[in-house]
Order: sequence, then structure tokens, then C-alpha cells
Amino acid sequence: MSKVLLISNDVIGRQMAGPGIRTWELAKLLANEHTVTLLTPTRTDLQHPGLSAEVSTQASVRSCADTHDVVIGQGQILSRYPFLFGHSIAKVVDLYDPSPVGYLETPPLTTIRGQLESHHALVREHYNYLRAGDAFLCASQRQWDFWTGMLMAAGRINPVVYEDDRMLRSLLIVAPFGVPAQSPAHRRRVLKGVWPGIDRDDVVLLWGGGLWEWFDPMMAVEAMSIVGRKRKDIKLFFMGVKRPNATVTTSHTADQTIALADQLGLTNHLVFFNDWVAYEERENFLLEADLGLNVHRDNLETRFSFRTRMMDYIWAGLPIISTEGDPLSDLVKQNQLGLTVPCGNAELLAQAIVQAADVPATRQTWKQNCLATAQEFSWDRVFEPVVAWCRSPVQAKDKEFADLWSACVEDSWRRPKRAWQYYLQRALHHYRVTGVKGLATRVMTWSCGR
Repeated sequence: MSKVLLISNDVIGRQMAGPGIRTWELAKLLANEHTVTLLTPTRTDLQHPGLSAEVSTQASVRSCADTHDVVIGQGQILSRYPFLFGHSIAKVVDLYDPSPVGYLETPPLTTIRGQLESHHALVREHYNYLRAGDAFLCASQRQWDFWTGMLMAAGRINPVVYEDDRMLRSLLIVAPFGVPAQSPAHRRRVLKGVWPGIDRDDVVLLWGGGLWEWFDPMMAVEAMSIVGRKRKDIKLFFMGVKRPNATVTTSHTADQTIALADQLGLTNHLVFFNDWVAYEERENFLLEADLGLNVHRDNLETRFSFRTRMMDYIWAGLPIISTEGDPLSDLVKQNQLGLTVPCGNAELLAQAIVQAADVPATRQTWKQNCLATAQEFSWDRVFEPVVAWCRSPVQAKDKEFADLWSACVEDSWRRPKRAWQYYLQRALHHYRVTGVKGLATRVMTWSCGR
């Protein structure tokens, strides 16, 4: 049994977004086997047996780091508490949300130079996280490929690590966003026949999360405008517009989506907006809806994303309509969980919505496929490698050579002096590949310092 410290960079409570949910579920699971302390940016109103929770401060983080074996959190906690970089506690850095990619989708608020400076600062921060961590978490095989490249560039994939772990399973662990092992329960009516404008017999299309910049909720509203010319019994409900974390303001995309729905005369008729649904209340909304909607843009963020809202759809057996391009839309196709459409085509999205609304028997098949798929993503299953790692947390073996690989990475542009064995090996290589003439050319570049 280990003493595990989890530090959340987001609010954990009755109302919380993906980062908080993930940290809370991991904390609960680890508490079954380990001694767990959870530090949160604000006081939480959630409790769990065997889990100690308190507000994170410089003093509390420092004190806990001195008495725990391992700390787990997203990379931002290292920037917030920089003394952790040099602390001896084993560090697990959760990279399930590749924020340098997501940042590319944020609307420009400064000059081009300012945007570049912010972007490069974020990349540098992640470079430091990759240097500091002893193990890393990601959410999918695509993310594994992405972060492997980053780890290689940061010097963390090296002969010392590779010798004992040739597939890097202990260094970079795939731990997707999960779902509860128990089935959701419907405790009270919240939508059909209850929410003003939504009737008992309506087909409800659910948008199960926030309206962030990398999504395309405006296309969903445009599609509903098209649907509304033929049908008045299909309704789109946005579960959350105002993020629970007060430090994160409502996105520009949310404002634009609401404005578009107002302009098209859809608000509170065919399209409905809610502030935010409490975590424990989401089951009622999921189980009353008929379809779950996921609409994003065709971009880099989509390719490396892991849509947490879609995991809730799968858990609740809610058939999915999704735009293509991310790993979970591939899963929708593969496991027949619903329909997928190309990005950016509101007409095709509208057709898919009407098609799905008209086939209740097919939706039932999709539902059963969702429920079967959910078993593969239970929190205890996806986090088992993390729980196992925490049984024997250790610093990465290459940490004792940190001064060497840091110098190699940071000073590579300077052309450091090489031992004669290096040049001998390179000379033999160039002789075999390019012959005497090629070798002579290469020797000339070496002598000129290039």
C-alpha cells in the first residue's frame, strides 16, 4: 500500500467538468487500496470513505509531498507548485488532455507575436512536465503516439528507459476516460413533460457537456433549423453552458451558439440551453434523452481528443450521432453505436438526426451495443494500470542521468564536442552508404563545425 497524493487543477464537487471528474474517480478507486489525499482548488462538497480531501495551497502541497510516496495530477500542477519539480516524490503526470493542441483552437486575443509567445510558453511548460515525470497517462493509442514523440524530443525515451521497457508500458500508460461500473439510475423526470417546451413524446437530442472552442455547436443549431422545417417534435438540449470553475469564463463559442439560436428563432422552441447539470444529476438527463450529439470541427484537436461526454452516452446506452475524425467516432462506427457524419455539413447532420429519430428499433440495437461497450471502459478497468503502478511507485531509472540528458536536449544547438568513437562510428556509416567521396564530404563538414 502506498500513500498517494492527487492534486486537481479543476473544481471537484456536485458540479464539475471532465478534469475534476477524472481526478475524483481515480481518487475513489485508489482509496480502495491505498492511503489517498485529494487536494482541490476549492473546498469540495463530495465525500468518500478512506479519502482525505482539503484545499490545495502552497503549504498543504509541500507538506503532503513530504509525507506521500507518489503525486498524480495534470501537468499544470507542476507549474502551480514548482517546488515539485525538484522534489523526490514519484510523479505521475496525466496528459489525457493535450492542451498545447487545444490551445490552437482558442480565438486570438492578442497580436500574432503574442499568440506565438503564449503557444511557445505552453509547449515549454509541457517540455518541463515531460522532463519531471516518472510516469505519464494518456487517453488513447493516438495520444500514446503523440506523447511518445514529445517524450523522445524531451530526451525521456533513451537507452536507460528502453532497456527494461521496450514498449514503454511503464513510462506512458494508456488510461482512457471511464464510466462508473454500476448502471445509471433514473430518479426523477427532468426533461420530457417537465422542461418548458419539451413534450413527453418529443425525441430529445442531448449535447452532454460544455460548448468549447474545438466543438461546432453552431453547426448543430444550423442542423436543427433544417430539421425544424419538417419536424417540430425533435428537440436539442444543451446540458451545460457555464463551466463550474468560476475562473474559466463562458467560451466565445457558447455566446455565438446562443446568439445564433436566438437569431434563427429556435431558442426555447427547438433548442434549449442549461447552465450546468450536477454530476450526480446527469443520469436523469442521459436516461430521458433519445440521442447523444457530438459535433466537432475537422482539426488537430479532434484527432487527438478523447470526448468525455461520449463516454457518458455509452454508459447510459444513449445512441450517438457524431462527426468523424476522433477515436470515439471510430468506435461508434466499429461497435455500431449510432451514426457518424462528415465535419462541417449541417445538411447531412440534419438528415442523420431525422433518420435516427425515425428508427426506434434501430436505436434499441444501438443502445444495447453502447451498454456492452461501456463494460470495457469502467473506471476500475481503465485505471487498473495506474493502481498497479502506485503499488510500487519509483522514480524513473534515467533520473540519475538527468544532468546528462538535460545537457544533450538543451544544448543540442551548440554542437557539443564529441568523443572520437562517435566520429569513427559515423565515418564507417557514411563510408558504407556513400563511399569514399561521400565520406570525404562529411569529414569536411565536421572540420567546419557543421
